[in-house]
Amino acid sequence: MNNNRKRSARSFCRAGLSMLEVVVSLTLVATILLVSLTASANMLNHRATAAEGVRAQVLAGYFLDEISTLPYREPFGDAGFGPETGESGSDRTTLDDIDDYHGFSCVSPTFRDGETILGYENWTVNVRIASLGISGTSLRFESDASSQFRLIGVTVINPQGQQKTFRTLVSITPTDQPAASSYERMRRVDVRFSDDRQLQVLVPLRNKP
Repeated sequence: MNNNRKRSARSFCRAGLSMLEVVVSLTLVATILLVSLTASANMLNHRATAAEGVRAQVLAGYFLDEISTLPYREPFGDAGFGPETGESGSDRTTLDDIDDYHGFSCVSPTFRDGETILGYENWTVNVRIASLGISGTSLRFESDASSQFRLIGVTVINPQGQQKTFRTLVSITPTDQPAASSYERMRRVDVRFSDDRQLQVLVPLRNKP
């Protein structure tokens, strides 16, 4: 009889120990799963943010390219800063120089010809153009419409309200400063052909600053 009781007690102790092991194992598994899920969620969120950043850069790039390839100033006669009479952001084909885009804003942006930019519904684009001049070895903002530099800033805002701003600097002539000491990212270069034809192109600079 006593032997049976001792065996039952030992069996009960082993059963209790097994239950404790199960509880500890479940706790460990739950902790590992929680850490893994948190890490996965952070990674997915980081990837989504990075993807949105790339999309924002692509959209801003469309407008930076569009604006920076236009004439530096009004092609027809003297004009002030900003759009002239008859020029409107509602029809971008009427904007014929860089500073005409100052203050431009749109939602669900299109290309210059009005074609929809797929994948950017409800995105917002805001453009700011600034005049800059040289002060010593640096650049300064100035109100003179005939200044040597234009700073083009394009801010894009996604439907969730996240915004990014991208900028490029354009100069009116290829001789303002040597490329090695220039702050420009783009420069206009005159290409001359043997038959006296001339073409002005915009090229990127890989400069020191």
